[in-house]
Amino acid sequence: MNKLPLDHFLQFKFVSNLATSPNRKRLAFMASYADLKKNDYTGILYTVEKGKTKRLIRLKDAGSFIFETDDTILIPLTRNKKEEKLKKAKKTVYNRYSFVSKKLELAYVFQAPLSIVKVLPDGRLLLNGHLTQDEMALLAVEEDKRKACLDDLEKQQLYVDIDRIPIYDNGEGFTANKQSRLFIYDPKQPSYQQISGDHVQVDGFSVAAEAIYFHGYTLADMMPLYHDIYQYDLKKHVVTKVYNNQGAYMLSAIEVVENQLIVLATDGKTYGLNQDPDFYMLKNHDLALIGQFGYSVGNTIGSDVRYGKNPQWFVYDGELYFIETVDDHTVINKLDLDGSIIHVLDMQGAIDGMAYFDNELYLVGLNRQKLQEIYRIYEDKLTQVSKLNSSVLRGYYVAKPKRIDIKRDGYDVTGFVMVPEDYDADKSYPAILDIHGGPKTAYGRVYYHEMQYWVNEGYVVFYCNPTGSDGKGGKFADIRGKYGTIDYEDIMAFTDKVLKKYKGIDKKRLYVTGGSYGGYMTNWIVGHTNRFKAAATQRSISNWISFHATSDIGYYFVSDQNGAHPFDDMQKLWNHSPLKFIKAVKTPLLLIHSDEDYRCPIEQAMQFFVPLKERGIDTKLVWFKGENHDLSRSGKPQARIKRLQEITYWFDTHR
Repeated sequence: MNKLPLDHFLQFKFVSNLATSPNRKRLAFMASYADLKKNDYTGILYTVEKGKTKRLIRLKDAGSFIFETDDTILIPLTRNKKEEKLKKAKKTVYNRYSFVSKKLELAYVFQAPLSIVKVLPDGRLLLNGHLTQDEMALLAVEEDKRKACLDDLEKQQLYVDIDRIPIYDNGEGFTANKQSRLFIYDPKQPSYQQISGDHVQVDGFSVAAEAIYFHGYTLADMMPLYHDIYQYDLKKHVVTKVYNNQGAYMLSAIEVVENQLIVLATDGKTYGLNQDPDFYMLKNHDLALIGQFGYSVGNTIGSDVRYGKNPQWFVYDGELYFIETVDDHTVINKLDLDGSIIHVLDMQGAIDGMAYFDNELYLVGLNRQKLQEIYRIYEDKLTQVSKLNSSVLRGYYVAKPKRIDIKRDGYDVTGFVMVPEDYDADKSYPAILDIHGGPKTAYGRVYYHEMQYWVNEGYVVFYCNPTGSDGKGGKFADIRGKYGTIDYEDIMAFTDKVLKKYKGIDKKRLYVTGGSYGGYMTNWIVGHTNRFKAAATQRSISNWISFHATSDIGYYFVSDQNGAHPFDDMQKLWNHSPLKFIKAVKTPLLLIHSDEDYRCPIEQAMQFFVPLKERGIDTKLVWFKGENHDLSRSGKPQARIKRLQEITYWFDTHR
C-alpha cells in the first residue's frame, strides 16, 4: 500500500446542503473540494436521478443553494465583474440555475447582505440578514444616495460602539450591534418587510401554511439563554408573541409538523447548558411535553473531512425525523405527534444529513472508514448511491479503528486504536493520543484524516470518549465543576489500557494533542504528568478566569461548566485552569492558535506560551492569521496543510 500524503485531503469531496425541491420531485446537493491554488473551496452542484448522482455545474465558490421551484434553484454567487461590483457595494447577488435549460441567469439583487432562507408558496421570499441599524438604511436609500451611505458605513469600520454582549461570534467576526432579522421580500414590488422587529434577535424559524414562526429574544445588555416564540400571520401581516419564556426553557429548534409547532427544548435544571432536550408542543401560549427524550439530538461524531452543513432533521408525512448520537455512532429516529419516538435506522458511522426523496430516505454519511457519500435506504438496507470519493483512497493504507472499552467506577469509557500497516508487536512504535473537543462531542470509527496520516507515518494513534463526551446520556456528559479531574483520570486509564494491550508501543515515545477542550486537556496533562515526550495544544483554554470575559460564549459557559464566577469564586476557576500548574510543565509543547478564534481567544495560548519561554521550556507558538476556531476542519487549505505539518514535525523531531 502507498503512504497517505499529508495534503491528500485536497482530493476529497465534502458533501453539504442535501435538499429536496418543494414537491420532492428533485434531490440536490453540493460537493466541495479544497483548491490549494486559490486557497479556498470550490463547489460542484449535483442532483440524484433514478438512484444515481449526476453532476450539474461547477461553481467558483463552495456556498449554499435553495430550491425555488421543482425546476430551479437559487445560488448566492457572482459570475462576472459586473456582479462582483454589486457585491462590493454591499449588495447580494443570487443567480438562478434551471434544471431544464442547464443555464445560470441573474435572479435577484438585494440591497444589503441578505440570505434567502425560504421560498414561500406565493413566490415571496423569506430573507435573513445580520444587519446593524445603520445598515438597514441600505434597504431604503435611493440609488443616487447609496454611495454617501456606503461612505458612512466605511468610516464606521474604524471603530465599533459596543453596549451589549456578546461582542463577537466565532466564524462570524464582530457582531456587536448587528441583529439577526427576518424579512419578507416581494419581487413584484420590490419591497423588504421586516417581520421580526427592530428589537428582536432571531435565532431560528419554521414556516407553516399560514404563518411563520421564529424564536429569539428582545435585545438587552446581555444575550439571554431563554428565547421567546413569535408568530407572523401571512394573511393578516401581524406579529404576535405566542410564547413568553420567562426563563423556563432553553430552545434549540422549532419545527412545524401538521400545523403544530414542535419545540426542542430543555429546562437545564439537571445538567445545565449541556442537558439533552425533550420534545414539546406549543399549546395555549405554553410548552406541553409530548416526547420525553433526554438524549443527544444531532450528529456530534467528530471528523476533519466535512465542509458545509446538512439538515439534521426534516418533516415528512406528519412525522419529525431526526439524528441522534449514540455512543460512537449515529441513528435516525422519528417523532409522531402523539409523542412516540420510533427508531428508524442505525449507521456504524456518522449520518451528516438526511432528506426524503422518491419515497425513500437519503443520507449523507461517513460510513465506517469511507469518506462522505450519498446513501439511500432501499428495502431496509443501506445502499451507496454516489461514488464521489470511491477512488480517492484506493491504493493507500487506511487503518481500521479497533475498539477498546475500559471499566471505570460505575461506567465504561469507549476508545479506539489504529496501528500502522504490518504492525508487529515485537517492534517499537511511537504513539499519539488525540483528544476531541467539546467536551460534549464524541469520537467514532469514521475516517479522520490527521489520524490516518499519522498512522501512515508510523505512529500508533489512540483516542477515547472520556466522561464529558456525548452519546451516553446526560449523567455521563456532565462534568460541571470537574474539569481536569475525572476526565483526566479516564484518559490516563485508557492510555494505560492501550499500552498494556499493544506491546509494540514505546512508552518513552508517547505524544499528545487535541483542540478546544482537547487543547485544554493537553495543557492540563502536561501540567500533571511527564509521561508524554512532546505535546501539541490547539485552540486551547489555559485560564478560565480570563476566558470568562474574552470568549464569545465565556460569560455564560464558564460559570455553568465550572460552577463558579470570577467575582464569586475565582479560586475554583483557578484550580481548574491549566495555567495554575505551568511551573510543573517540562514537556516540549507546541501551541497552535488562530487570531480570529473568538471561541477560545488567542490570549489563552499567549498566557501559556510566555511563561514557558521564560522558564526555558522547549516551546513554539504557531499564530495563524485570519483563521478561526475551525481551522482544522474548514480553514483555508494552505493553513490546514501548515497546521498538520507543524504538529507532525514537532512530534517527529522529538522522537
